[in-house]
Amino acid sequence: MSDVLCLGEILVDWVCTELGSELNDARSFTKAPGGAPANVAVGLARQGVSAAFLGRVSTDEFGQWLKKILEQEGIDTSGTIVDAEAQTRMAYVVTMSNGDRKLAEFSKVSVADSRLTPDDLSEKQFANASILHFGSISAIADPAKLATQTAIELATKHNLLLSYDPNVRIGLWPTPERCRNTILSTLKSADLVKINFDELEFLTGSRDFEAAEKLRQEQEIPLLIITLDSDGAFFACQQGSKTVGGFKVNFVEATGAGDGFVSGILTGLLAELKGTTDKRNALKNLSIEKISEIVRRANAIGALACTKPGAIPALPSAGEVKQFLEQMAAQASS
Repeated sequence: MSDVLCLGEILVDWVCTELGSELNDARSFTKAPGGAPANVAVGLARQGVSAAFLGRVSTDEFGQWLKKILEQEGIDTSGTIVDAEAQTRMAYVVTMSNGDRKLAEFSKVSVADSRLTPDDLSEKQFANASILHFGSISAIADPAKLATQTAIELATKHNLLLSYDPNVRIGLWPTPERCRNTILSTLKSADLVKINFDELEFLTGSRDFEAAEKLRQEQEIPLLIITLDSDGAFFACQQGSKTVGGFKVNFVEATGAGDGFVSGILTGLLAELKGTTDKRNALKNLSIEKISEIVRRANAIGALACTKPGAIPALPSAGEVKQFLEQMAAQASS
């Protein structure tokens, strides 16, 4: 059975290959597998962690392709339901002139991932796992919303660590207020929450670290992490807070970098918490030094994910991360 369960969407990213083009002007795209929870599952597998993907894929050729990719990565797809009555979700990504990526559009109608139901979930998988990772896209509307709530209940029942990356995509929600309220109402269920600066501002109205700590305390989150792009990541926990610097790389584009970062965090936490009965309390007791060590390695994974186009294609292996960190250490000492 798998140590980490990743629940939510898997989709096709159509990444524009014309730097600086907006969607209405773009003519050339490259196809890449994506979807935040699926990206995290692949990132974990490449770090040597056993992962399962819980979600739905279409029987169309894109859905078959996506499921095959998961299986080729060694990901458990026994909880990946094949849906003959839905289509594969598409996301269209443009890259701005400064190299930053922008999600320009999503398909929304009759997509497979939105049709996940509570009956699709196997309690046996939860009973044998250590971590549940999920996002907010699966909580937009039923039946996937109810399935996400059921997954949280099963994870809590079986003492799993709950990892939450809201991954805000306003265009998929009926209103920004619905998105914000849904995310805020879910935070107290989570043990680990990862957001970026834009999401911090969306949730709190501020981009200050003080707002992050206030949010952590109000929602009783054991570990809150704010990713800072090339500047690394800030984290706040019961023991205090700290910013862990990032790495400079030859930047191509950032699709999947945050998901790669999450896979690094979960890999590190799994090594520390696996086997503990009360994982939430064990997380609260981790030292600043240990969390910093985990975050630094996660920063390396996120940085390496920026050196290639696409999300899943860019996620590094454990060997690549080790080599990169050794190179950074050698440069620092020379």
